[in-house]
Amino acid sequence: MINVTSIGDVNVDILSEAVEKFEENNEQKIVEQIKLKVGGGAANFACWLRKLGMKVRLIGAVGNDMFGEFIKEELKKIGVDARLVTLKERTGITIGIQFKDGSKRLVTFRGTNRLLSFQHINISEIDGDIVYFSGYNLLENLRKELPKLFEKIKREGKIISLDPDLKAGITFEKSEFFEVAKYVDIMFLNEKEARLISNNFKWFKGRTLVIKRGRKGAIGIENGERVEVSGKEVEVKNPTGAGDVFNAAFIHHYYYGYELRECLEFANSEAAEYIQNF
Repeated sequence: MINVTSIGDVNVDILSEAVEKFEENNEQKIVEQIKLKVGGGAANFACWLRKLGMKVRLIGAVGNDMFGEFIKEELKKIGVDARLVTLKERTGITIGIQFKDGSKRLVTFRGTNRLLSFQHINISEIDGDIVYFSGYNLLENLRKELPKLFEKIKREGKIISLDPDLKAGITFEKSEFFEVAKYVDIMFLNEKEARLISNNFKWFKGRTLVIKRGRKGAIGIENGERVEVSGKEVEVKNPTGAGDVFNAAFIHHYYYGYELRECLEFANSEAAEYIQNF
């Protein structure tokens, strides 16, 4: 039985080990390690949730290429129930340079993520009590059809969770976003996204809003209650995907009925563990 279905962006990540920031006029860094791994918010979320013991389905798209095959094989090893359509485009790729201060710089080729649309999703495959969606601002076609998709999901009585992932700098239409947000029960934002969307949170009243603050911790707002938890000071080796791990850990505890504070603390702890290992 599936507990959670994750829908959205799937790609490979090619990541450097954490390095010091580039000095002026320094165009190259020598590293000891480069990692190739499954990436994309929806896939990262699914993988970590599976590692926490939950039964997870992943819906997304890959290409008929070596990276597409790599992703399928890795997901199979982890135990994620992958329902990936194969499209006539290359699999998405993100190349990341990670820095020891916890920041990163990413270059992303969206590939099949850009083409994924409502017609590629079989509603009957969306199983479990919670449906998580990631990559809103990267999935150009599917983004426009999300209200229709979410309406169908809500009719099934499922909880919808969303991480919009607005960091790419693609044009962001607030009216379009709010049309999607009205179906969402649990919203994950970082501080920058929260400021970009609104100067208050009345638009999400009565539901669960989580604001991730990195080293500073996280804030949760639920049914008029505001909870703030502190971050953890750790050595940063692998910041890319930490937000997805946080989301997965939060949903894990939320699913099993933990209080808001406990969900936030567990999510912080799991993200801190993740970033210490490359």
